[in-house]
Amino acid sequence: MLLTLPVSGARAAGADAQKVRAEKYEIEVRFEPEKSFLHAKATVTLRAEQKVETVEVELNPRLNILEVTDAQQRKLKFRRSGRLGSPRLQVWLAEAAAAGQEFKLTFEYEGTLLPGALDYITKDGILLRDDSRWYPVVDLSAFTQNDISIYVPPGWFALTSGNWSEPGIKFSSPFHWQTKQSVSSRSIVGLRVDARCHQADAIFASPPLSFHVGLYRWVGCTELGMPLRATVSRIIQSNVVAMDGPRSRSITLVQGFPGQQGAIGYSAPGFLVVSEDVIKYHGYPGWAPEFLPHEIAHQWFPLEVTLARPEDGWLAESLAEYLAWRYLQEKEPEQARRIVQRAMRDALAPEPLRPLALGLQLFRKPWEVNYATLYQRGLLVWRTLETVIDRERVDRALREYYKRFAGRSASIADFRKICEEVSGRDLGWFFEYFINGTQIPEISLRRLPSDAPNVLLGEIVVKNVPADFQVRVEMSAQTEKGAVKHSVASRGAVTPFSMNLPAAATQLTLDPDLRLLRWTEAARRNRDQEKLLAQVRELEDTGEFRQAVEVCQQAMKLDPDDVADNQQQIRFVMGRMLYRAGKLSEARRELGSVLELASLDAMDTDFYRAWSHVFRARIAKRNGWMAEAAKEAQAGLASKSPAMDSKVAWRELPAGEKSAREALQEFVRAPG
Repeated sequence: MLLTLPVSGARAAGADAQKVRAEKYEIEVRFEPEKSFLHAKATVTLRAEQKVETVEVELNPRLNILEVTDAQQRKLKFRRSGRLGSPRLQVWLAEAAAAGQEFKLTFEYEGTLLPGALDYITKDGILLRDDSRWYPVVDLSAFTQNDISIYVPPGWFALTSGNWSEPGIKFSSPFHWQTKQSVSSRSIVGLRVDARCHQADAIFASPPLSFHVGLYRWVGCTELGMPLRATVSRIIQSNVVAMDGPRSRSITLVQGFPGQQGAIGYSAPGFLVVSEDVIKYHGYPGWAPEFLPHEIAHQWFPLEVTLARPEDGWLAESLAEYLAWRYLQEKEPEQARRIVQRAMRDALAPEPLRPLALGLQLFRKPWEVNYATLYQRGLLVWRTLETVIDRERVDRALREYYKRFAGRSASIADFRKICEEVSGRDLGWFFEYFINGTQIPEISLRRLPSDAPNVLLGEIVVKNVPADFQVRVEMSAQTEKGAVKHSVASRGAVTPFSMNLPAAATQLTLDPDLRLLRWTEAARRNRDQEKLLAQVRELEDTGEFRQAVEVCQQAMKLDPDDVADNQQQIRFVMGRMLYRAGKLSEARRELGSVLELASLDAMDTDFYRAWSHVFRARIAKRNGWMAEAAKEAQAGLASKSPAMDSKVAWRELPAGEKSAREALQEFVRAPG
């Protein structure tokens, strides 16, 4: 599982309407992790942009407000929202603040916050994002100066954005952090730590960029973090990811999300919280290769250029995914190719398609829909933009976007304006079609008769697009003397082209590098197969296993040459259904074929192979072949893949979640 939590890039509702701006936070917060409890005193410096008599803020509704005072220590009247679970809070000023006037409000509050997947205060760690409203929020992504003191129990370390005021001393509470420049977050992370493992002194320098990478682990000293730090150092120096070459930059890596599986990350200015698996499996071939460059790209977007609205999320998650792909294209081209290939297949699977203009609101949808839309389709839109204005202009536009808006919020409209300045073209059609719309181009090549054998004539046919749709279409012609590449700027529904070749063309391939978001045969077959697999899940729930097998066979027939690369998955599902139907010999044979197949994603490949070994061992045991069962278990356990530890809760397994490794170890411990 790969999950990147949304960063605080969009402004809180109502921030513009109340016409006040947060400029500084001074916070003292004391944690009692065992009780999930915090007590805080937060002073926020505000500036009125017009005359104001009341101020509206947001504070987590589970936090009990003890008092609110102003700079003159006058207690102020306040009132919580009447809506259940609402964080809204209204404060009445003792006297009105004039336009342009600076004033302070101090909030003292405490309470117990229930741990969740995203924000938590537990005995194993602390993570409070801005979205948790653990402090009085005027604007979630306001750029403010911060002065934060964090009190935690002995043996803990805590940090937030900024600079640790006494980094040379041993770990002791409170941890005092101050920002040298305004930042867009007040998120906090805390963890148990062995002081001997403090590695923030490691300096990596590569003029003109210098930075440090600190890695904090929960307990103990290991070498697991060293390769990770080396990778981060490469990413943060990358010309692709970094937007601010001459500026110094530091990032601290913290292990968080205790007990959660998969690649999980949350970025805040100057630090990155990652799950244990990110450290444990870093460097394993094919395991979440885009994860780290994606998260580090967030240090620029949207942490230094924040989002004007949640709807501008294309400039956060999709952009980070695009920059991650660009980094991998330089460092690990095969992984980059697979990422795009999967995106071309999977991005069009959700029905109905959602517009990218939903932005961060897509996080309210099921993760599969969010990922396919905002991450995968969003990445493909960036690649398509390269074909419209070329990559060099995309790079210029991004750097100008960062230069112009660093320390401020910006919108897709702002970025479009810069793209139009850089390219000298009206790009309204592009942003309306690809960001606001849900139509997908249908592009094909049509060969025409030619009198000259070495001249290939043809037409580019484009459907389901507006009249002013224009992209550069690449093609490759295969001849006996090698391949010849060619590109043509499409115009209108039909664009003629000709290619001079060294010999007659034997094959013509459209968009060989998958640079255009469009319908492909893989995407169409994948969508149809996904519908049938959904039927299989329904039939399994009702115990109709034989019918489920028949549906799997239909899915296989939809794609006999495996263009969509789903055959391994479908055969595994069919093997499981045969197993549940009691067709053990057929199930064993089908699961044996899974061991010879591969999927587009390396972890999927390893997952299906590992569980095929599990079911083949179970079949052997039911047949009384104990030696064969042990042999299957040993073959499965030979894999060192992270997929071996992914837990599932299939009904044919004993109660509770179990990983393939755990299931296979049972046969080794007690083969009888």
